[in-house]
Amino acid sequence: MDVAAFTMLIFGMVIVGSGLTGLLAPHILLTVLGISETGHATQLFIMATSQASLAMGLYYILASLNETRNFFQWSVPLRIINFMVFTSMVAVGVAPSKWLMVAGLEVVGALATAVALASKNNFTFNPFHVLRIVSVTLAIVGAILTFKPFGIYGSASAFLLISSVGMMFAYHRFAPIQTRDQE
Repeated sequence: MDVAAFTMLIFGMVIVGSGLTGLLAPHILLTVLGISETGHATQLFIMATSQASLAMGLYYILASLNETRNFFQWSVPLRIINFMVFTSMVAVGVAPSKWLMVAGLEVVGALATAVALASKNNFTFNPFHVLRIVSVTLAIVGAILTFKPFGIYGSASAFLLISSVGMMFAYHRFAPIQTRDQE
């Protein structure tokens, strides 16, 4: 197992641990994250997201054991998006400041995997993909910011508008690079 796979294994084990904690003792996870319990709906939601976390952690573990490098490469920008979204949720007051622990875990894991991948010279910079990821991230932040004043439909509209403009700009600025998988 190389270093990149090892970073994925560790991240997967942390996510599985978080998922199991949320399923078996949701009150502990609520306390750690600084979320006040307002009833069964909160506990149900934390348990449902914990099940998703458990499944995602198992994906990371299986990808690391099978050294699925494409999965490693895609996980880096997606975990950076998670970091930006989670941080913006704290910044706009949607999430408590303890949520920055989750954001920090995402960015540290992403950077560790990125460094490990780059050290093997298997990680290539693709401006088209970078602009796509930035576009989606900005769209999510825009959707979060417009949720309170405009509701779910305004939020969805903001997301679609920002992401569509960003995707069109990315496509026109940098044509997608063909990879071996797409040939």
